[in-house]
Amino acid sequence: MLTILIVDDERLERNGIKFLLKREEEEFRILEAENGKDALGILASNHVDIIFSDIKMPYMNGLELTRQVRESYPMMEIVIFSGYNDFTYAREALRYGVVDYVLKPVDPEEFHKTLMRVCDHIRGREEEEERNNAKTDYLMKYFFIDYLYTGSAEKAEKVAHILEQGREKNGLIGRCTRMILAGASNGLFETEEEHFIENLKEQLQREFYYVNLNSNESLFLFTEKYTDYRALAEMIHQFFLKRYETDCYFAVSKDLAGWRQMPDEFRILEQLLQEQFYQPGHHVFVNGEEKDEESWDAEHDSEITERISKDIGYKDITQLKKDFGTLAQKYRQDKQFSEMYVKFVFSGIMKELFEQIPSGDEKNLSRKVERLYRCRKIQDVLEIVSEAMREYEAYISEQEEGFRREISTVKSYIHYHYGEKNIGPETLAAQVYLSPGYLSTIFKDETGVTLNRYIREVRMNKAKELLEGTNMKIAQIAKKVGFANSSYFCRSFREFFGMSPDSCRKGKTDEETDQDI
Repeated sequence: MLTILIVDDERLERNGIKFLLKREEEEFRILEAENGKDALGILASNHVDIIFSDIKMPYMNGLELTRQVRESYPMMEIVIFSGYNDFTYAREALRYGVVDYVLKPVDPEEFHKTLMRVCDHIRGREEEEERNNAKTDYLMKYFFIDYLYTGSAEKAEKVAHILEQGREKNGLIGRCTRMILAGASNGLFETEEEHFIENLKEQLQREFYYVNLNSNESLFLFTEKYTDYRALAEMIHQFFLKRYETDCYFAVSKDLAGWRQMPDEFRILEQLLQEQFYQPGHHVFVNGEEKDEESWDAEHDSEITERISKDIGYKDITQLKKDFGTLAQKYRQDKQFSEMYVKFVFSGIMKELFEQIPSGDEKNLSRKVERLYRCRKIQDVLEIVSEAMREYEAYISEQEEGFRREISTVKSYIHYHYGEKNIGPETLAAQVYLSPGYLSTIFKDETGVTLNRYIREVRMNKAKELLEGTNMKIAQIAKKVGFANSSYFCRSFREFFGMSPDSCRKGKTDEETDQDI
């Protein structure tokens, strides 16, 4: 709703203008002042969009009011009323930026036309401002996302420039103290993005900056320094679970001293988010937070040994060491288990390790099992199994070339199936018989990017190729490269390349059209 201030020392004249405004289809908030001095007082404590002012008034006339308003409120829309004899004053007022004038006595039709011209001008300016803000936001996200993934000094300077110019919305990136990386597996951040942001803000009752990374990952930036961010992440988890029936996972950063720390911290968050594959009962992982050892003790033996079996089968050395360490710690601390039971559990693990080595010596295994059963201390048992793990790890290291072939297989699968919506770590891991977590780890080590990021790069590059080399409609291209939502595709494309799909087709970037960047 627009606010209009009527400035006239004659009550009858003010009432006449109010009557004409109430005849309009659009509703207005109407304020009144008897002279220019009173009007300045009202402007100091109220947002006003349009001033309708008479020329001749006591204390401060309309001409002086116009001059002072233009100095303090350069974007204010000002319309003056004048009689024929006051036209000299009106002409002088025009030099101060008065957008229009109305002759007295006021003609209702002429007043309506003037009002519509002014309102259209305001709306046009607001729309242009929204377009500029949207362009700035797209460019900021384009530079910021690239900076997150690469740590590029060039992109850092672009981000810094936008922040210095005060053009980034609310300056949240510059004031960010914590990041929360969110992960899903059902394309939530593509299909529901347009709906959940405002709902989430209402739920959390705090400001945040939202950055969509791909259909399954998003980043939330927060500014509060003294907040329980684990509890906040739990709130976001419950929000998505209850509102969208989606089980998301969250990685919470340490406290940030500034936005330039974000790339290093972001890499840690990506690693933390992979814990979802190993700890399905946990949804929030906090950088620097010690694991609760008691929660491990509460687990049944079968749950831990089943995980170890999967780690061995998936050739996941990193997670195998973690789970083995958990089991070892459990039996070091808990004395309720019999010596024979403990030896039985660890001899079973050792057998599984040897079964995975094609050239495994059965006699060697038998000797090790026999040694294990003769042990008198738990530490000796653990050392024998650890030795077997080192042999297994050496065997896996020899298979490194095979892992490269598996990465090549995954890459090839992505290039042939990028148009499938459900492509992700789980689907890809099944193609090469590895765990999703382990595949994610070795893929990042081998390529330098995460699986989700690589999938997005393939989709975006293919979309760019289709835009430049075919006449396909944008909606068709979006669907062909795996996006169910064409508007989300357009936003993703713009944030990835720094230009809209339409600009790409014309061969001109949004950055080139923005002279201030």
